[in-house]
Amino acid sequence: MKQTVDRIAPYFPWAGLLLILFGALTYFVIRRWDLTTNLLFASGAILLLLFAILRPDDVRRLASGRQARYGTSTVLSILFFLAITVLVYYLAYQNTDWRFDATETNEFTPLPETIELLENLDEPVHVIGFYTFQLAAQQERAQSILEGMQAYTDKLTFEFQDPEENPLLAEKYELTFNGTLVFTKGEGENEVFAKASSLSDRDIHTALLKVINPVEKKLYFITGHGERDTEDFGPDGLGTAVRLNREVGFTIETLNLFVTGEVPDDATAIVLIDQQAPLSEEELNAIREYLNNGGAAFIARDALDSEARARAEEDGLVDMLREDWGIVLRRDIIIEQVLAQAGQTFGLSFVGADYGNSTITNELDQFGTIFNVARSVGIEDRADIIKVNLVVTSDQAWGETDFAGLSAGFAQPDNGIDIDGPLAVGVSAENLNTGARLVVFGDTDFLANELVLSGGNSLLFTNALNWLANDEVAVELTPRATINRQVIISQSQLGFLQLVSICLGPALMALAGLAVWYSRRKTG
Repeated sequence: MKQTVDRIAPYFPWAGLLLILFGALTYFVIRRWDLTTNLLFASGAILLLLFAILRPDDVRRLASGRQARYGTSTVLSILFFLAITVLVYYLAYQNTDWRFDATETNEFTPLPETIELLENLDEPVHVIGFYTFQLAAQQERAQSILEGMQAYTDKLTFEFQDPEENPLLAEKYELTFNGTLVFTKGEGENEVFAKASSLSDRDIHTALLKVINPVEKKLYFITGHGERDTEDFGPDGLGTAVRLNREVGFTIETLNLFVTGEVPDDATAIVLIDQQAPLSEEELNAIREYLNNGGAAFIARDALDSEARARAEEDGLVDMLREDWGIVLRRDIIIEQVLAQAGQTFGLSFVGADYGNSTITNELDQFGTIFNVARSVGIEDRADIIKVNLVVTSDQAWGETDFAGLSAGFAQPDNGIDIDGPLAVGVSAENLNTGARLVVFGDTDFLANELVLSGGNSLLFTNALNWLANDEVAVELTPRATINRQVIISQSQLGFLQLVSICLGPALMALAGLAVWYSRRKTG
């Protein structure tokens, strides 16, 4: 047994150092001291201690050798440098107002609108970040953002909680997403809170604004005609879109106009998405009266690719939109070959090519929006109504009206019949006399669970609802500058870089070895 131990003892230092290194890497990845990290460090330390006990002569020889003597000054220099670094870091950590953002786009500095809110805080705001250990890197970024916000006020505090370890607290704040920041103000019955489900400038600003100035924005989703279900989280449901907008401050309820006969007085806006049956005359009149009195509505109707949708078209809503607002929901299907999803025979699923000048479309060009089997939306001039094309196709797209040919696998633009691109997929309109606002889209799939989290679809929907609610403060934010750092190199330059990266290191090592060999030979 002793012989076996003596034989393997020389390997203890290397194994110990490797275990300590793995322990450091593990801590760097998960950012917490758990059982695995502690075992790695403890095992490494035990192996080093065993080597010192079993081979004390080797330890003394290493400590008194020439390398140890010459290395002492180096070690002391390193320790001195580390001491200065730790001191500077400690002073900076203790004084969070000592900040300098060295990034070109001020990535770690809040937006001007957010800074203004922070500087005018008159009551304490506490932020709870809900992150599991799997999101340790995201939690670290959240901490950096919150520390940046603290530099502008002494009334903001924060903490982090693991929703799996504290499920009651997560339930209290109706947590639905891991990686959520909850902004709170007040205590007990007077407590108000708002959630930021991402670390984007918009989500953080909106949550802070809501908790400072809690204003109810109430949406009524019209039901009773086979509309998409607001509680359905399957591919075709609206559950995700509804949940996201509840997260940013909307109160959402359903409304059956056949039963109520009118839109409630507390409605901020009504939403009508993907009817499968026509509205009754009374329901249509209730919507028209609501809009005539300065209301707001979001209406999305798909292309007439089913009998149910074709029947729904007979209710007079399309005629009302044209007569009262100058908005035309065309009976076509957009074919977009230029920006179509890969692998399609026809461009039925496509990305929006351009966006109109509106607060609704802020930042969308950074994300893109995806639509599927959409119809085009046209506009006619009305002196008292301002209209904006929100999302348009490329100029190569067209509105196909030959549904039979399309079903048979044939589609081409017919001059004089089909409308050429660019075509609008969505339009916003505002009546200057009544203040009423309207957003109309010729697609509903972009709001369904299957697509709403793709690109900027959810942002488009939320921006549209905020605009309808006349809450443009939640939409208009100073865009953070984006720097294009693209390097274009030729094939020959790429080959040279590959050659240098592969050969330069070994070549330098070989030259250094030759220099040492020559020097020793010359002096020996």
